[in-house]
Amino acid sequence: MSDVLLVEKSDGVAVWRLNLAEKRNPLSAEVKKALAAAAADFRQDPALRVAVLTGNGVAFCAGGDLRSMDTDSGPVATRERLAETHAVIESLVGTGKPLITAVNGIAAGAGVALAALGDIIVASDRATFTSGFPKVGVMPDCGIMYTLPRLIGMARAKDFLMTVRRYDAAEAERIGLVSRVIPEADFESEVMKIARGIAEGPGVSIGLTKEIMNAAVNDTWATFLLREST
Repeated sequence: MSDVLLVEKSDGVAVWRLNLAEKRNPLSAEVKKALAAAAADFRQDPALRVAVLTGNGVAFCAGGDLRSMDTDSGPVATRERLAETHAVIESLVGTGKPLITAVNGIAAGAGVALAALGDIIVASDRATFTSGFPKVGVMPDCGIMYTLPRLIGMARAKDFLMTVRRYDAAEAERIGLVSRVIPEADFESEVMKIARGIAEGPGVSIGLTKEIMNAAVNDTWATFLLREST
């Protein structure tokens, strides 16, 4: 596995740690490739029951790799980058197993989008969330225009994505962007406690819970009941 993503496996838990701390863990092409490989391994390994995605240093993920965008910002290169990104997103959400995104610090732009992919989203009390997209003049991507309104509502999501609004951890919990805030001193141990608790649970039913709830977002009530019974 690439050095840009550290992978640890123990007690049914895979921990993926973004490891470009000096750059605040940008979502570079190399990071995306490493995440896709880790997700494929996670999906195929029956011993692994839950994954945790977090970051090293002061940041969880400070957004996309702007240097690669500056190198070639033409429509063909942009479409290729989006296709690559979408493939990674699909690999992360399509494992059939729970993903915990553990926001240890700064999450900006694509970093917020990455956090929003979690089935369980937790934050350190030092974590912050900001859009970043207006500052660099690009449209929000990485699925965030789909995931964010479903977490915090359409009005808040538009406010967040169209302005330079910033949430601290407490506000993120209040509006539903994260489900728990954990003191920094206890963050890693508490995240692992959550992960191991899931790993020790009934893997099949937890996996089905994830799949049915994800699929049911746009269901009618009747369609959902049919899905639940099959």
